Amino acid sequence: MKKIIFILVIFAYVANGLAQVEVDSIGDAYVTGNILLESTSNFLGTISNSDPLTFKVSSSLVGFTGCSGKTNVSFGYGALSNPLAGTGNVAIGSQALRINSNTNNNTAVGYAALGNNTSGMDNTASGNCALYNNSSGMRNTANGLFALYSNKASYNTAVGYFALQSNTTGNANTALGQHALQSNVAGSSNTAVGYGADVIGSSLTNITVIGNGAKVSGSNQVVIGNSSITHIGGYVAWTSISDGRTKKNIRPEVPGLTFINRLQPVMYNFDLDAIDELLKSEDPEINHFRDSVLMARSPEEKEMDAKAKENKEKQVYSGFIAQDVEAAAQSVGYDFSGVDAPENGGKGPYGLRYAEFVVPLVKAVQELSEQNGRLLEQVNEFIETAKVQQGIIDELKQKVEKLEENTPVVNLRSDTGENTVMDLPDAVVVQCKLYQNAPNPFNQNTEIRFYVPENVKVAKLCIYNLQGAQVKQIVIMQRGEGSQWISGSELTAGMYLYALIADGKEVAVKRMVLTE
Repeated sequence: MKKIIFILVIFAYVANGLAQVEVDSIGDAYVTGNILLESTSNFLGTISNSDPLTFKVSSSLVGFTGCSGKTNVSFGYGALSNPLAGTGNVAIGSQALRINSNTNNNTAVGYAALGNNTSGMDNTASGNCALYNNSSGMRNTANGLFALYSNKASYNTAVGYFALQSNTTGNANTALGQHALQSNVAGSSNTAVGYGADVIGSSLTNITVIGNGAKVSGSNQVVIGNSSITHIGGYVAWTSISDGRTKKNIRPEVPGLTFINRLQPVMYNFDLDAIDELLKSEDPEINHFRDSVLMARSPEEKEMDAKAKENKEKQVYSGFIAQDVEAAAQSVGYDFSGVDAPENGGKGPYGLRYAEFVVPLVKAVQELSEQNGRLLEQVNEFIETAKVQQGIIDELKQKVEKLEENTPVVNLRSDTGENTVMDLPDAVVVQCKLYQNAPNPFNQNTEIRFYVPENVKVAKLCIYNLQGAQVKQIVIMQRGEGSQWISGSELTAGMYLYALIADGKEVAVKRMVLTE
């Protein structure tokens, strides 16, 4: 090799006469001055396609061009220290792919990129310390300072400063944005897009988080936007898969009114500081690092963020408290899918899926409709029986009128000795009073109020069915204002007449309705 270099140097010297060459006692050649090649036919290199051109600094490899059969290429102090191990590897930058051993198709650009790779293949790292600790992981792509720095797994893609920086054993993750998925350590199949889009928890799986500072707290979740977002919209409603061919264990056991009546609608404002506290990482170092990044923002960025937060907290919302809804569902034995409880031992905020409330609401409306139908049937029955009842009342009125006509006139004498004529039945009717029962209709108990003057000797409250048969008689001992409670358990459901009888005279007749 020394002979080859020496020949090249001598060739260049002869070509332009600018360089000075010295050869020591062991055959090493030293050049002072510039070596200039004046023609495209002249070159600096080797004359065999099986001999690569190598560069060293103090016996340490700093460059390897590759050649026929040797497809590795490197440039940088300590880069690809074993250039003959493996094929198709490219290392540009000091310490890039420095300990690579017999692996293939890795590309490392940047200081210490893929610095500890030993057996990992098909990886691409661009940026200082990108994929630095990857030893055996395959088919990873990292673009950005410290992107996938701790990775030892496979099939991950990280683009951005510190993107997926903590990932060690998680596979098939995709992070796009500065600090995206920085907290993930062992979680797999996750996707994060946006500055600081991340997870609460180190081993969540199958999540998608999109937006500046968006956080997800449980596996199999999708979150769009951070806590300052005030609107998410589109031109069509969200479609949920609801194909009967994809469902099993179908049953109509959905609580309706029993669940809905336990819900407590409220109005409220958000406390975004409390939300941020719930969305912190499990790793204190990551939280400290994020806080320092937030503090380093420009005054304009801080003011814009504070304004958005202020506007969000001013907004008044109507809805439910998730914990109250959860308690209401549990109280009726309802496994309600509308409550999104946090994972990770309670870390992370509760949520509600308001669309899920449609199902128990529909059930409640159906139950109300059924109850209304039964009541309508009873009302129709009462209307029909009312006609019969009215006939009975008319008949009773006629009897009362006949009784009044046949009642003898009693002559009473006043203190002055003058005779006074008084119609006793009329006097009783005028003084006695019978009020409408309440409540009416009733299904348990109802109260009948009345007034009986002191001069009445015998007073009775009589209850009749619509056929005119007496079903209950109560002797009234009270005088003056009084009342009598009637228990629904003593009667069957239906319409009844009740009358106040004073000294054998009917005072008044009223109707009452007992429901089932």
